[in-house]
Amino acid sequence: MRILQIINALTLGGAQFILLDLARHARREGCEVEVACFRDGPIGGILRQEGFTVYVLGESHLDIPAFLRLVGILTKFRPDIVHSHLFRATFWARICCWLPSHIKLITSIHGCESTPFHYLERLLSRFSNFLIFPSRSLRDWYVKRIKARKGEECRVIYPGVDICSPTITHQASAKVRIGTLSRLHPVKGIDRLINACKQLKQMQIDFELIIGGDGRHRHELNELASKLEIADCCRFCGEISDRQSFLDELDIFVAPSRQEAFGIHICEAMERSLPVVGARVGGIPELIEHGKTGILFDPERPDELADALAKLAKDRQLRSTLGINARNRVEKLFNRESAVARHLELFKRICEVSCHVHFAVSSGELGGGERVALGLIRSLLARGWRVSATCCGEPLAAAIARAGAEVSVSNMRGGGFFFALKLMADLCRLRPGIISSHLNRASLAAGLLGRLCRVPSIAHIHGLNNQSYYRFSDCLIAVSKAVKEHVVSQNAAHKDIRVIANRIDKPPLSPRNTVGEPLRLVITAKLHKNKGHLWALEAISRNIERIGDIHIDILGEGPERARLEEYCRNSNLKNRVMFHGFVNDPEAFYHDIDIAMLPSLGEGIPLSLLEAMRWGIPCIATRIGGIPEIVENDQNGILVEPGNEDALIEAIKKVRDDYTRFSTAAVEHFKRINDYSAMIDKFEDLLLQTMRENQ
Repeated sequence: MRILQIINALTLGGAQFILLDLARHARREGCEVEVACFRDGPIGGILRQEGFTVYVLGESHLDIPAFLRLVGILTKFRPDIVHSHLFRATFWARICCWLPSHIKLITSIHGCESTPFHYLERLLSRFSNFLIFPSRSLRDWYVKRIKARKGEECRVIYPGVDICSPTITHQASAKVRIGTLSRLHPVKGIDRLINACKQLKQMQIDFELIIGGDGRHRHELNELASKLEIADCCRFCGEISDRQSFLDELDIFVAPSRQEAFGIHICEAMERSLPVVGARVGGIPELIEHGKTGILFDPERPDELADALAKLAKDRQLRSTLGINARNRVEKLFNRESAVARHLELFKRICEVSCHVHFAVSSGELGGGERVALGLIRSLLARGWRVSATCCGEPLAAAIARAGAEVSVSNMRGGGFFFALKLMADLCRLRPGIISSHLNRASLAAGLLGRLCRVPSIAHIHGLNNQSYYRFSDCLIAVSKAVKEHVVSQNAAHKDIRVIANRIDKPPLSPRNTVGEPLRLVITAKLHKNKGHLWALEAISRNIERIGDIHIDILGEGPERARLEEYCRNSNLKNRVMFHGFVNDPEAFYHDIDIAMLPSLGEGIPLSLLEAMRWGIPCIATRIGGIPEIVENDQNGILVEPGNEDALIEAIKKVRDDYTRFSTAAVEHFKRINDYSAMIDKFEDLLLQTMRENQ
């Protein structure tokens, strides 16, 4: 696994130490690790000494040169995981990583940041695959305030500290050494501590205040100590390189922060068996158990801090008890080795859980192609895939949602322009590993947008369509051999067109023995010229006396409906034909149907005939496209040439007269060819193969 860590600056700080530990641990686990930063620092020197590659992106011209350098690093290193720390680094990492879907971006949120951050975070949060927080407090604040991610997409991993040998026992001393270690910034509340120490002096407690760390607030704090006349008791140590030795000099550690996401300095003090007095803010209460491992004070009541310090200063035994308990708590809950291992475990899981397929369907109906897509969605969800979809409305959208997939809806107005915009927004937001497209316009949009967003796409070709719709797809699936031959005949550039025949996820039923009175036929197809309704109805109308009493159910909707209804009203088929319009579940009619007819002039592979065969309904269809691949002539049905009136009428008579044989053969043929699991296996294998080849 390749990991790129990116951070604002490699200075000394909590986020930087987490980065350093992760880099070391990941390399020991066999990972390749590189680091990028906008500004170098001491941690950068340590990383280079240990043999890590460190890129300094620089700080100039609105970070545009740095952005371009980062794009170059991603292109060259090709990481599996990018782990970003702090907002600036996270902002550019998100911009760089939203296109290559194989790169998973993990973002550590180390603090609340400023108000502008909140607005940007709402917009950009989805570009990170997962968020890591150093405390429950920060995670809960983020989920409530930012409102851009669900709680289950946000993992709390306490940073923790290295567990070293126990601290030495301090020599008894009348002077109590009170200390803190942090950036000298107003948010750290060092001024509160200085004010509390003023009260300790008034109580005539002998103490020394030792302040470790540096920052822009140091001058003001020096002036405050002088103003409160405790400068003689106050020592500023500046930047601390040996934090352990610094902490071992103290008797009491104080964390008076106004805001604290976690408090790595608190953990370090507890590891050295120091009692800690901390403000009841942010993640500090998750570290300190009040009265057991330390003392918490209300940040709005400065006297509580002074009282807590006075209590500990006067009671050496209490300090020792709290310190021992603090050390035990850190060993149990805040071990850095465990924290780093949890990070890597998450990285590995995120890499493995890359099986996210997005379905693009340029329809909202439940026709044959749409039902195939819906079946694939259900099956992949059952196999543990993450599935999302973009379609054109109801009833398909509701069916996809019921299956358990996230679905977005757009219409096909503007020649599919709005659908393409919605699909692009979904690809940018969800960053799937692959696209499965169904129907012409969806395949064209998915192929183009997939190349733009660097997401591979597989197009399902459900009929004898123009191959230009599929020219940008990475792989093609033909639903029958006839469809493949049709695409190849158009000089398709694809070297590999897979044939994965449509199947249905339902068991066979029992054969039938007799036909009804009147004989009932069904045509389940879109009411389009290409489906051949008119020539079949004309043939039956002209030969009613040869067939006998007959009733025809027409299931489907389309542009030819008005014309077909007018013909039936003005012919001797009046009162013999029922137009049901679009039907969600055609099989609801099949218990009363004797023969399924499909007089199509062009067909990929008809799902409606498979469904009829399952019911033991013989099929009469044209010898077109993929129909002969599921209907065996004079076995489970009869094939006729399109427009051959006599052949169609003779086929109806023959099936009616030898109905039991045809019905039995229909069920047996269905059992033989309908291996739905094999279809899903082939489709899933192709998804995985295509994703691997495009990483």
